[in-house]
This record gives sequence, structure tokens and C-alpha cells, in this order.
Amino acid sequence: MRISMIDAVRGFALFGILLVNVLDFSLPTLYVDATVFAKDGLDRFLLAFVDIFAQASFYPLFSMLFGWGAWIMLDKGGEKFRVTFLRRLFALLLFGLFHAFFIWHGDILIGYAIVGLFLFPFFRARAKTLRRFALSLWGGWAGVSTILMWVMWKQYGDVDFSEPTLAKQAVANYQQGTWEQIFMQRAYDWLYVNSFTQAFIFILTILPFFLFGAYIAKEKWFHDININRATINKWCIGSFVVGVIFKMLPYVEKNIVTTYAQDMIGGPALALFYFTAFSLMASQVVHVFAPVGKMALTNYLTQSIICTTLFYSYGFGWYGKVTPKQALAVACVVYVIQVVWSHWWLKTYRIGPMERVWRWMTYGKKKTT
Repeated sequence: MRISMIDAVRGFALFGILLVNVLDFSLPTLYVDATVFAKDGLDRFLLAFVDIFAQASFYPLFSMLFGWGAWIMLDKGGEKFRVTFLRRLFALLLFGLFHAFFIWHGDILIGYAIVGLFLFPFFRARAKTLRRFALSLWGGWAGVSTILMWVMWKQYGDVDFSEPTLAKQAVANYQQGTWEQIFMQRAYDWLYVNSFTQAFIFILTILPFFLFGAYIAKEKWFHDININRATINKWCIGSFVVGVIFKMLPYVEKNIVTTYAQDMIGGPALALFYFTAFSLMASQVVHVFAPVGKMALTNYLTQSIICTTLFYSYGFGWYGKVTPKQALAVACVVYVIQVVWSHWWLKTYRIGPMERVWRWMTYGKKKTT
């Protein structure tokens, strides 16, 4: 049984991801803070809005949805599930490699494909075991790393991680470079954030959300919302309180510790709030977002194709020329287009074009349900 609310959450997550990613599509925020490009109060307000409500919240949300999907496949797949899931991860890896090196360096699919392998030991785990591991891994890693950040801050003060020279290089290549120069810049950007150490950190960061999403699926929270209303409300309220407290910390006192805790603790907590809060949404809201989420892979890749065409030199070359408010306006327009086209597409077809390819690569035959 496909649950429309889950598709709607996935569609909403795509909007949040685009709000965050568009700043990287259009500006060298990998190397300098986005506030450097703020021209007025509106820019600063919008950047704060994205920082509080979107930054570091939507990749955990998508990760929980990935874990959810894995367990739904387990329920359907029976004994063949392990082989099927492995093929699904391999297909995702291929999509990610193409996306990262030929479209946009900020790909998440490669990481999901690799971290997905760590789900195999948990496929026979009980729901409580999944929850225990998820919360222990997340709490342990977030807590220890935040303490280490505090120790570094006490010893060295606020460290400036900006790289203005690399930012200028990115602007030159993406705004005016040849296809080859853009390819090399894209590869450099990917390697800049994907060292062996970063890969280890990525696994520790993402795996807990995979497991918690699997826990939610195994407990069937959203199969019958009325029965599970008390549990959902408890997690919804608790995650909201924790999320708001930690998200607001840098606006009380900004330093590398509060900024780090905002992302590591506040971001995931707010992600869980979004997940659970969607169960309270009216059916009309679910109807708007669900088609976008049902075509999540197609829309995720399409966002990258559209935005890189707008901002890179082989398209319109707007990279480095826009303000944050202009970039975010582009994101809103792109998302509205995706909402409209997703509704239109699904009136004729049961799944999106890239979803069809993914399922063919997973099952080796047509499968549209």
C-alpha cells in the first residue's frame, strides 16, 4: 500500500533541499559564507530563514524516508529482498556518479548508496533495536563531536574556515569557464568535501536517520495514523522543542560551537518534526506535494539540470551574479514548475521517467507499482 502522506513529505523535502542547494548552485558557498553575498536586509532575512527552517533539516528528513522505503521493500521482497536491495543501491550509485561529476558536485546519491549497505545487518532487527541504535548513534556522535568542537573553540577561538581564493576560482570557472574547466571545478569541489575522513563522518551522520526511518516503517506509524496518534504527537512536540532551541542558538550567541550544534542537533530534530507534522496536514496539502514526492529521483536530478543550466557558463552564466534573494526566487519558480509538471505527468504515467529506469535497473523488468 502506497501512503500518499509519505510521498507528500518527500515532495516537501525536495522543496527544502532546493532552497538550501540553490545557494550552492548560484554562489561559491562551499568556500565562503552566503552572508558575504547579502546586499540588503531582505537578503539577510531570507538567509536566516533558510538557516533556521531548512539548513541541515532536509537531508536528515530524506534519510529517514530512505530508511522507510528500505523497510517497505523488505516487507514486499521476502527472501529475494537482499539481492533486490543491493541492485537498487548499485543503480543509485551509478546515478550518483553521473550526477556528481557531470551535473553538480553536491550529489547525495553516492553517499546514500554506500550508507545503504550498512542497513543489511539490521534487516532482521526488532523495532526497539532499530530505535535504540538510531538514537544511540545519533546522540553519541552529535554529542561527542559537539564536545570536541567546544574543546577546539576554547583552545583556538572561532576558526575561520572560509577560502576566498577558492571562491574566486569557482566563480571564474562556473561563470565563464569552458565545459572542461567546469568539469574539473566540479570534480575539485566534490573531492574537497569527500575525503576519507568526511566519508566516515557521513556514515555516522546519515546511518542513524536511515535506522530511525526504518523504525517508523516497522512500527507502521503512518499506516493507521489514528491508532498511532499519541506516539506521533509525542515525537512531533518533542522534536519541535529540541529543534527550535538548537536552531536558535547561533542567534543568541554565534560561535563555531553553537553553529555546529544547530546543524548536528537542531537540524535533525526539526526534520523529525516535519515528518510527524505532515500527519496533521489537510488532504489538500498532501495532494499538492504528493506527486512531486512520487517522482522524487526525477525531480531531484531535474533541479540540478535546470539550476546548473541557469547558473553555469554553458547555459545562462548567472553564477556569482545573483543575490541570495534572487537565487531563492529562482528556487521557488523551479519548484512551482515541478509541482505542475509532476501532476501533469502522473495523469498519464504511474511513475516518473527516472523512477522507471531505476526500477528497471533494480528488477530487470518493467515494474510500475
